[in-house]
Amino acid sequence: MDERVTKKENDLLEETLSVAGTGYAAAYRFLLSAYEQRPEAYGPQTLYFLACLAGGCGRPEQALAWLKTAVEENGWWYRPEVLEDDDLVALRDNAGFLSLKAVSDGRYAAAAARAKAVFSWQKKTAPRLFVAVHGNTQNGQAARADWEPVTGDGTVWQLETVQSAQPDGYGTFRWRYDMSSFWPVAEALERVRDEGYDTVVCGGFSAGCDMLLRAIAFSPARCDRLILQSPWVPLTETHSRALTDAVRRKNVKLTVACGALDEDCLPMARGLYETLRREGLSAELMIQEGTRHQFPADPAVLRVF
Repeated sequence: MDERVTKKENDLLEETLSVAGTGYAAAYRFLLSAYEQRPEAYGPQTLYFLACLAGGCGRPEQALAWLKTAVEENGWWYRPEVLEDDDLVALRDNAGFLSLKAVSDGRYAAAAARAKAVFSWQKKTAPRLFVAVHGNTQNGQAARADWEPVTGDGTVWQLETVQSAQPDGYGTFRWRYDMSSFWPVAEALERVRDEGYDTVVCGGFSAGCDMLLRAIAFSPARCDRLILQSPWVPLTETHSRALTDAVRRKNVKLTVACGALDEDCLPMARGLYETLRREGLSAELMIQEGTRHQFPADPAVLRVF
């Protein structure tokens, strides 16, 4: 999937969630209008949203039609549990839905069996390195598209990405909040430790932020700065002492950034910042007005290094 499309799609879906606060029917009309203008620009997540919104506003036939388009016509698939969403409850005994879900589940199992973590780095091409880690329902391409406006043209900062080995849906991946999923991130940082970079900065989005914090807290991995955008970081609720000790020992500077309208992640962002400052560690908090769970309209504000 083209990374420019992924970025646009993510922003559209965030706006759809905002509209959904006034009702599923309005959100369905909003997303359907955008989709109909340029259907080729949108991927599996958009069709899944359309199916759930249709199901949630009492249109099970339309919900099934969207899933049929995604799975049968486009050859896409979804993580099994997302097709068990409450918004699709009206379809749970529908033979057509069960058939589609069986196909989707089979494709997911096959993808999970062959998936491997991917670190895009091949060799040193610039004096400084920026390692980007995607969020859930994203991939390495999405991370690159998000952070390229921050890192520039590649002459000073070499931008590389770490992609999870855990499929989320067709073309996208996810992270689990456990003590093993973060290792591809830790191993990537270890791989480049002795390559002679002047500075190494890491940027994460959503779940990717938690993976970066775990890598710093529970492995030898280190970097000079972490930039955490829209951080979903359950680690801070269970292992804050291990994290702050590691940040102090490795002398890591942190920038915690979050949209003012991101109701889920903003409390975590504030909590992380307050914990770091209480411990006397180098941290700054950036609240982005008018922004939900997404990158700011002007990503250059994250150029803090």
